[in-house]
Amino acid sequence: PRSPASPTVSLAPPVRVFCPAGSMPKVAPSDGGEDERYSPTKQICGSESEQAKWDADRCNVKSVWKEFDQVSPDFFGDLCIAKDGGFSDIGLLFDPIRFPWAAFQVACLILNLCFIIQPNVTYLMDTEVSDWGGDATITSRAMVLSNFWTLVLSKDRQPKPKIILAWLELAMLAFYVCKALVTVCRIVRGNTERRWHGWAHLLWDILPELSTFSAMKSLHFVTPKVLLPAALAAIKGTVNRRGQRYGLPLLQFVAMRLFYAFVGFEAFVVKFNMAAQSQSTATSFLGAAVAALAFLNQMLGVVDVNKFAHRRLFVFIFGGEDGFMSDREEMVAKTYLAMLAQHTYAACKTKKPRWLWFLVATLSYGDQDFQRLTLCNTEPIHRQKKGATSKDSKMIGKSYQVFDKDDEPI
Repeated sequence: PRSPASPTVSLAPPVRVFCPAGSMPKVAPSDGGEDERYSPTKQICGSESEQAKWDADRCNVKSVWKEFDQVSPDFFGDLCIAKDGGFSDIGLLFDPIRFPWAAFQVACLILNLCFIIQPNVTYLMDTEVSDWGGDATITSRAMVLSNFWTLVLSKDRQPKPKIILAWLELAMLAFYVCKALVTVCRIVRGNTERRWHGWAHLLWDILPELSTFSAMKSLHFVTPKVLLPAALAAIKGTVNRRGQRYGLPLLQFVAMRLFYAFVGFEAFVVKFNMAAQSQSTATSFLGAAVAALAFLNQMLGVVDVNKFAHRRLFVFIFGGEDGFMSDREEMVAKTYLAMLAQHTYAACKTKKPRWLWFLVATLSYGDQDFQRLTLCNTEPIHRQKKGATSKDSKMIGKSYQVFDKDDEPI
């Protein structure tokens, strides 16, 4: 409760500042001749403890409810999206603290490739071709490929589940490597647009997928929260195109989702039974716990949260109120990423070594960086720090030259 002697100064309705009893608000020195006693941008009130109490009062349910309990509440009045996509603030990405995170991304890439290549290749090389098949087991009976093999090819012998899993993961690795090689060729031999589109695809699509992919992670594409929005978007895109592509994108979508479901289910059955066998044959509590936790970690990694959040942000920014990204909006989003890579390379012109800073900034780029770049600093006056001006609240950072002196794209 505030004593009656405590004066109240109005900053910006309905915000009120409470000052200590018997004192007047402190006023910053004025540059002009006008009285700034009630200036909302320069007024500072009371001690730090009383300021903290005022901030706490503004954060309770009742005060916030009264602030927005209007006919047309302005919840998003402070939201401002940078028209240039945040390119003028790319300097924020060049921070030495990003080096460990970029190194962690590279380490995850190397470790995942080693865990995919070394065990599978070793198992295939150590097992004779004649031993790749065997009698039907409980594991193989639950697998689609094993049952197809039994019905069509051979009813006596079936391929071992570990053999199937090894070939599936190596085939997926070969697919990603081919995509990476095609993208590198586009970077080396393409024009400016194709080159930077290739860089964006390589840095923010292919390398993250190589860092986390496994056969079981194919289930990410058939989880309900990912599958249903993607299916609705594919159907809506087919309707909007009015049969211009004869429904081929929709057929491709269905075929790929069936493939992902098939691969993910096969990998899940194999690894589930492998974890169960390791759990049952373990001779110590530590061994059983490690086997269970390893399988649990792979299950938790099925849904790629970073990829899902990245997609939702792009649908929010580029998709519009219908929540659907048309072919043009998809191309605008890809062009934004390509130009982001180009502007990032141009911004680190003064950094040495340039390519190292470029790779660090791009490999450590995430959802928080996207928010920092695309949202302007437009806090309301009563939340701004002392000395903040309207010019500072519109845009931060300095612009830079994107092209070299000869006007040739970098």
